[in-house]
Amino acid sequence: MNPLVGREHILSALGSHLDATSQGSGGCVIVEGPFGIGKTHLLKAAALEGAERGLTVVAGRASETDQPIPIHLLINFLRHVMSSEVDFDDLVRPDRNPFWLMDRIGELVENAARRHPLVVVLDDAQRVDDVSGLALRGLVQSLASSPVLWLLARRPVPTRSLAQHAVGWLIDHAAVRLHLGALDNEAVAELCTSILGAKPDSSVLNWAARCGGNPWLVETLFSALIQAGQMVIVDGAASVVADRLPAGVLTAVGRLLDEMPPAVRRLLVSGRRIGHTFTVEEAAALLGESAPDLSSSIDEAVQAGLMRRHGTELAFPHEVIGEALQHAAFRGWEPATAVPAAVASAMSGAVPVIGTGTDGGEPRPGGRPSPAPGVHPSLTSVAAGAHAGRPGPVPPVVTPSTSPPPQSPACGCDGMAARAISTLADLFDEAPQTLARALRLLAGAGRGVEAGRLADVALRPGIEAAAEAQLVLELGQGLRDADCHGMSAELLQRTLARQDICELDRAKLNRALADTAKRVSGVPSAVTAPWPGQPAGLAPPLIPGRDTGAGNGTDTPLRGFAARGPRQVATPPHCDACERPLWTWMVRALIAADQFEEATAVCAAIKQEAEKLGGTWPESLWYGHRAQLLAAVGRLEEARIEAEAALRLADRSAPRDSVPARIVLARISMHRGDLASASEQLRMAERLVTGDAAADKAGLDWTLAQFHAASGRPAMMVQTLINVEGPVTPDPLLFTEAPTAAATLVRLARQVGLGAEAERAAEFARRIAERNPTVQSLEGGAEHAEGVLRNDPVALGRAVELYRLAARPLAAGSALEDTAWEEQSMRNKARTVRLLESAMDLYLDCGAQRDTARVQKKLRRLGEHNVRGLGVGRPKTGWQSLTSAELRVVRAIVDGRTNREAASMLFLSPHTVDSHLRRVFSKLDINSRVELTKHFIAHEASSPVLAAAYQPESAG
Repeated sequence: MNPLVGREHILSALGSHLDATSQGSGGCVIVEGPFGIGKTHLLKAAALEGAERGLTVVAGRASETDQPIPIHLLINFLRHVMSSEVDFDDLVRPDRNPFWLMDRIGELVENAARRHPLVVVLDDAQRVDDVSGLALRGLVQSLASSPVLWLLARRPVPTRSLAQHAVGWLIDHAAVRLHLGALDNEAVAELCTSILGAKPDSSVLNWAARCGGNPWLVETLFSALIQAGQMVIVDGAASVVADRLPAGVLTAVGRLLDEMPPAVRRLLVSGRRIGHTFTVEEAAALLGESAPDLSSSIDEAVQAGLMRRHGTELAFPHEVIGEALQHAAFRGWEPATAVPAAVASAMSGAVPVIGTGTDGGEPRPGGRPSPAPGVHPSLTSVAAGAHAGRPGPVPPVVTPSTSPPPQSPACGCDGMAARAISTLADLFDEAPQTLARALRLLAGAGRGVEAGRLADVALRPGIEAAAEAQLVLELGQGLRDADCHGMSAELLQRTLARQDICELDRAKLNRALADTAKRVSGVPSAVTAPWPGQPAGLAPPLIPGRDTGAGNGTDTPLRGFAARGPRQVATPPHCDACERPLWTWMVRALIAADQFEEATAVCAAIKQEAEKLGGTWPESLWYGHRAQLLAAVGRLEEARIEAEAALRLADRSAPRDSVPARIVLARISMHRGDLASASEQLRMAERLVTGDAAADKAGLDWTLAQFHAASGRPAMMVQTLINVEGPVTPDPLLFTEAPTAAATLVRLARQVGLGAEAERAAEFARRIAERNPTVQSLEGGAEHAEGVLRNDPVALGRAVELYRLAARPLAAGSALEDTAWEEQSMRNKARTVRLLESAMDLYLDCGAQRDTARVQKKLRRLGEHNVRGLGVGRPKTGWQSLTSAELRVVRAIVDGRTNREAASMLFLSPHTVDSHLRRVFSKLDINSRVELTKHFIAHEASSPVLAAAYQPESAG
């Protein structure tokens, strides 16, 4: 990375001062600018240039030593050039007067600098203490005629201390000040390229623009995105696949704010609660201070570059920092005083929500009255507040058309789901976010009832307010996407009734509620929907028993979703009334959301809990969903074993519970080329899936469509998923659980001349991806469908990387094949071969024989005859133990490519290349690339066929 992008003019100016020092002149240069603007990098570059010119350089940072820092640096210089001429022990005796010492050091340095011109580099000069500041001013003055160049960097700070008055005097009378400002757009783009080693696309530049031209922020953001696996580099182009800040940025911003005084931190965090821009008066009211009292904190925040001021209005110049400050991690810096009602109203855009009970309501923190016990605030009152000052009736809310399934009094579904949710909280720090994303996905896929029931289980006494707000906001969005506006509104209302919801979350909840009202404008009747599983009419509180406590969510010292009450009397894990146990929907949602570790943990918890409770439970369903999980990540042989176990159990108890396992076995059979077995499993599944069995319908439809495609019937495949003669669209659950479905449908619809259906499938996939912006496989599915529809290899390349990041190798293999087809159509044989080889590696690892054979056939048609098949009986060590994927990485490395270059050439991530190399080194018992090259020459290059395949031209 080049940290000096856009700083050429400053470097040139510093070079001129260095040249003058070499010729016998001295001086002082102060590089000034806000945090992270590149001051330290400039000082380092100048120091290196000074050393190259033959100057002696001493460098330090303020507050590194107990001695006055300028004197400390100069003593180090004198020890180097005058060690035999001066008694330094006597010079630095503790009882020495610092001002006498300053004069004596000045004399010695003046004599020494005549022989050895000197550059003194001091970073973070804003931190110097008073004695150091005075020493600095005196030494710069006394050495002005000597070949001593002082290079200082500092962040502007108020001149309240004696030290900063001294530095200010230097700036006014003795120093040249060079100001570093924000990078322009061209320099930011160049910096992005320098950091990533690839050309940034619009997504990268958009993220970089949110850093306000601050190079440290750009580098920090990109490092965090890379660490989180959210930066994709394909074919020399970089893309970001994230919609929110990665955790690494929050950590870095926290460290930055730790350097600020507490008053400045409170101003920043509290101000961001008001909005991206706010007035001095609003901030003062929120903090309970007067505007004049706040002025010094505002000055310091502005000088540090953390805020921008226009008259009385304040703003955050960096969107990244503004967004980070909204995170719960920074709430500890908020003021402890209550938020005035006027400010709270300004923040949320809503008037206080008033209860309608007979006893009124108690004031909430922040001036908001809470509803009377047992009474929910109406949507009308909240939405009216969201549009204060606008005349006209408030849009009503309608009841969702989906009715909840009946439950028997002894239904144990909720208990098992509660156990699964508790397990998530025990094992994963991000459990609230994970569950919120999964339930949003489930609701948006048309399964709002199941998502609502799971939320009802999760929102139990003891859950933190922040966790509840996050879950409700995500789920509410999913419900609105599925047109379940009544359920969404009630959920939002009930959470707003909590007294301990912070004002930022309250504002978000009110905005979501207003959005719900806006979406149903014009509907003739207003009905608040009962929560799933409850009788019609006014629904009871969402969280049973909350009103028995303090009402603030603090009855138990629990965090996130970890709360759980005492164990109740054992209940069966499932009842006959529910079509599918509630926990199965949770597992399916986690799988669809690419949360495979979490889904695995939930499965383990369900089995453990069921065995602990004893009695019968739908174990065959459990094995079937375990098989679905394993198949999704490409572990086909393990998935087959689990699915067959499900069949053995179901045949003895509940045949219908075998449907998920049969669907998995049919797909595995197709991947292995056994269409007869696939047909048999599908026939059995069709018999077992009755008209009201909605849980299995989408999965069965998709598997039948795949079977038609594998059997050479593309038109029937399309007809299975889309009614080509009517407006019927596919079940959204299908495209949510099968991210490659849209691309497959587009490909086959185009083959049979159904262009409109192809367009509809791609549009459907894009809509689902937009509803679930954090799910990489769904974004990959949308890019995949778009790439096939538009013959766009760039979109297909993004799909490959997104599938890889989502850990879906079979999907990535499919996208690689489609990309290869596009490259072949452009007569790019070398690239086509590499793409197909990468796809074959994935299929081989998954044990997908039919897919492997298909790709091998394509490679042979291209003239590639050195194609390895499945490694039956392959040894564990030695050259013959290397897989095709490992051999391709070896060839790229032996050819002199770096890990990143090899990754780009082979359509892998650098992490994958590194993993392959580590396995190769272990198998060959070597530890260097030199040894690897020797092995390659001995084993591969000696074969005429293999040596030909190794030629650099064919490697790319």
